[in-house]
Amino acid sequence: MTLFIIILIIATAGVAFITFHEGLSKNKLIKYGSYIVYFILIELILYAVTDGIKIPLIVLGVGIGVAVVVLLIAGSFMVSANSKIIKYVLSVILIGFVFFAGYMLFESIMTPIRFNKEKQKRYQSTVDELKRVRTAQIAYKNENGKYTKYLDSLKTFIQSDSLTVIRKEGSVPDTIYLQQGNNLKKAERECLRMGIKGFVRDTIRVAITDTLYKDYNFDKFGIVPYTNGYKFEMDTSTVDAGGMKINVFEAKVLNEILLKGLDRQLILNLNDDAIKNDRYPGLKVGSLEENNNNEGNWDKEYDLKK
Repeated sequence: MTLFIIILIIATAGVAFITFHEGLSKNKLIKYGSYIVYFILIELILYAVTDGIKIPLIVLGVGIGVAVVVLLIAGSFMVSANSKIIKYVLSVILIGFVFFAGYMLFESIMTPIRFNKEKQKRYQSTVDELKRVRTAQIAYKNENGKYTKYLDSLKTFIQSDSLTVIRKEGSVPDTIYLQQGNNLKKAERECLRMGIKGFVRDTIRVAITDTLYKDYNFDKFGIVPYTNGYKFEMDTSTVDAGGMKINVFEAKVLNEILLKGLDRQLILNLNDDAIKNDRYPGLKVGSLEENNNNEGNWDKEYDLKK
């Protein structure tokens, strides 16, 4: 696309040369034909640099094209009369258009770069929050036997509840481990039965805020970053897996919400690509349609390791 735009700009400059060349401009067919070609080239450049989407710019381009052609036609009579002033005026107009086309070319290159940079930042922060939701859901299910569809319930749980953990001290001697057929649980029970000194396996309760979410700002929990308070969509369901009913959950956010304020056409392109590849047009963790072990749909580049 960039090469195409450059070719159009060069072609426009070439037509401008033909238009004002004293020898060539005497030929009416060449002169008026160049006006038409000039107009078409202007529209093609505007259409190319905006991907044919930004209608206001296209309308502006039509206006510019018409204005330039009118000036060329009106000025051609004076040019033929060797009016240097008109030549200079039209030259300035053409130079201005070339600069404008150059600016549009620059923007057509930089817009995707800026979009991808901002998308990377928003995706990484959002993936981080979705992983926190997943961690909370797993802990909630371990304590309550099922997932919850309510973010507020999940937030209350991780702020006020605790987890059951096993305090482990000491290790199983190799001899006992071998005697129990390399079964660790049996070996641990045997060590406890024998009362081996220093060997401890106690079940204790630990506050979630002191383990999974230490130093975390709970005001951010369940909130999609960069959206001024929009919450993740979350729901639960039951799916069949090998004849068993499995409780599952899903938390998600659409690109339209997550990337709001960025280039609209690039967001649409991103969504189209996701839909063509049978992917969700946004970020999500878990699934309501299958037991996917609470996997996220994001690429590894967005997965910040903590």
